[in-house]
Amino acid sequence: MKYKPKRRSIRYPRTVILRSKFKQERNHQWAKRAMVMVLVAGLCLGGWWTYRTVSHFIFCSDCFVIRSIVVRGGKNVTQSEIRALLPFRVGDNLFAVQLGAAENNIRQCKPELKTIHISRRWKSVIVTMTERVPLAVTTIDGQRLGLDEDNIVFPLRGHLDQVPLPEISSAAPDMRIEMIQFIKALAREAQDISPKIQWVSLEANDLVLGLSGGTKILWGPMDPVTFTGKLRRIRQVFADGTTRFHALEYVNVSYYDDGRILVKPRLASPAAKPQAA
Repeated sequence: MKYKPKRRSIRYPRTVILRSKFKQERNHQWAKRAMVMVLVAGLCLGGWWTYRTVSHFIFCSDCFVIRSIVVRGGKNVTQSEIRALLPFRVGDNLFAVQLGAAENNIRQCKPELKTIHISRRWKSVIVTMTERVPLAVTTIDGQRLGLDEDNIVFPLRGHLDQVPLPEISSAAPDMRIEMIQFIKALAREAQDISPKIQWVSLEANDLVLGLSGGTKILWGPMDPVTFTGKLRRIRQVFADGTTRFHALEYVNVSYYDDGRILVKPRLASPAAKPQAA
């Protein structure tokens, strides 16, 4: 029979902490926690005191009082109108005013302003604004209003109410877009024709213009590809028509793609017929 050695159990050393020492360490941990809490409370109290002191200095000190309000950029909108809409006055605290809210309030009250920006300066507030420039006019609820290149409706102020501008018949915003783009293109490319336009309308998706002399231009659809060519042909028709006829009743360039320009002269006889140019 084979001898098997007995396994010896290994005993590891066991740490024994005395009760008095355990209490001492626990008290030491509680002391640390209490010290951290005291430090945090001190920091919070110091931060609150610093905030109150700095806030009182900023919002109550005479060093940050508004001494002047400067309004720049107005032509038809007067400075007194803008000052009346500002929620602050000279003598108020410079940092107590809410510039964003003031800008939004002015935008709502003055749609004739294209941009409005209010900024702080040392002991002053600067208000900078730009006004909308009307390209055309339209009538809504019996009121004559201006239209700018962004298709924004706004009241006409000052001398702008007397400036002759083409009138757009439609008050629907989506229908005005094409007409405004057309008027803008004419003002840029045809300065000899643009001042003569009295009204612009859409008839079956075709642009129709009315000139100051009574001549009507049937332009057709707004196509940038044929825009320059139609302008050239209209100038040729007017140059020839003024020498041959008293006036022109209408010029139809809607068939430009087919190579046809229809012209109807205004004669003394009411039986005048359209002629092909």
